[in-house]
Amino acid sequence: MTSTERRTARVARARLDVTTVAAVLVPFLAVLAALLVDTGTTAPRQGAAPTSTPLTRASVICPAGGSDVLVTSTSGASGEVEVRSGQDVRSARVGPGTTAEVPLDERAAIVTGEGDLAPGLVAGRFSSPLASFDCRAPVFDQWFTGVGAGAKHRSVLQLVNPDEGRAVVDVTVLGADGVVPAPMLRGITVDGGTSRPFPLAEILPRRDELALHVTVVRGRIAASVRDTVRGLGRGRTGDDGLASQAAPAASNVLLGVPSGTGPRTLVLANTSTSQGRATISLITGDAVFVPSGLEEVELPPQSVVVVPLATVLRAAGRGEDRAVGLQVDSTVATTASLSAFVKGDLATVVPVAALAGPGTAVLPPGEKTLVLGRAEGPAVVTVQVRDADGTVLSDERVEVRAGRADSVPLPDGARLVTVTPARTAIDAVVLVVSDGGATVVRLREPVSTGLVPDVDVGLP
Repeated sequence: MTSTERRTARVARARLDVTTVAAVLVPFLAVLAALLVDTGTTAPRQGAAPTSTPLTRASVICPAGGSDVLVTSTSGASGEVEVRSGQDVRSARVGPGTTAEVPLDERAAIVTGEGDLAPGLVAGRFSSPLASFDCRAPVFDQWFTGVGAGAKHRSVLQLVNPDEGRAVVDVTVLGADGVVPAPMLRGITVDGGTSRPFPLAEILPRRDELALHVTVVRGRIAASVRDTVRGLGRGRTGDDGLASQAAPAASNVLLGVPSGTGPRTLVLANTSTSQGRATISLITGDAVFVPSGLEEVELPPQSVVVVPLATVLRAAGRGEDRAVGLQVDSTVATTASLSAFVKGDLATVVPVAALAGPGTAVLPPGEKTLVLGRAEGPAVVTVQVRDADGTVLSDERVEVRAGRADSVPLPDGARLVTVTPARTAIDAVVLVVSDGGATVVRLREPVSTGLVPDVDVGLP
């Protein structure tokens, strides 16, 4: 290689080295400069749980059925709440411990409290012969078990939208042989401020007992079921509101089983895709036990099973020794309900949510017995009863313990009952019996706060 060629090669290598260094160094310097510049942004943070906030507006929806609506507020404030039924808008004055009665027709009603009257809003609705219709705030997911779509046992699903925007609902139906095709119950739309009834005997006529899973896809909905039985022998007939169950469970407790010799039918729904079985126990004032002769119940996947219990309940005892509740323990998640006839009238019993704090219910006329069960251990529960004017009729402490149910007779004139547990959660219902039949009223913890989602400013 000549000297000229060697000089040319050295120059080429030098240019290559400069290019390589620039290719590496320039991006590095750009990144370093970006890190040194304050852009005013911070690294994304993990989302936080919603925070609790006092309610400033709350609604409780009473389904169609009955006439008068009973309203109270546990907030301790006095004032006017709005009761709206279609275009009919009325007001009711409530105060500490008082119960207002608003006469209406059988249409659905939306009870709304604002300001200090929003927390702790409670309502109830009843009809004669004795039936109760569950008034509650909207929920997004619930089950109704023991629904009828036949000639003698008919149920009407009712969806009420308390808001201005449109709501969308999906309903899944289970029957004796599994999932029931019901395309007309998928993607249901309910316009704001309206209600839609769905007579199941007209939509999907069937003779078997059914279970409904109601899921809100958009908006808010209050769902309810009105149960009707006609001509079931010996003049047995009647209406009652079939309350919902929040979610399937491996252990279900049904309190408030009425006495009598009429039919007693337990309906179980296996909501899982697995085969299961269930054990049924009776709950008395002294014990929880499996009665002799009552075998385990087979639960096919996603199906509904009917278990007659009239003979078992009659043989278990009467008077103070009788069963006042049922406990269903299963190997799969199930829902449950019990239908009973008292003086020819239909009454339904459904599992309730346990009370961790004070629970309240308004009550219809009749002989009333508070039934407490599923205590976690020895504890004391305070029971306060008022009349419609707010006068305290009784205020007592009841000792409860696990493995039994406690029955507490309520005084005549009881219109409002509040149960406050201490050191244990407790299930609580009131069994009401009159000349017209019987019904079971559940106690709930009134909603006193709302949830505010965690919202943060994001990058565009």
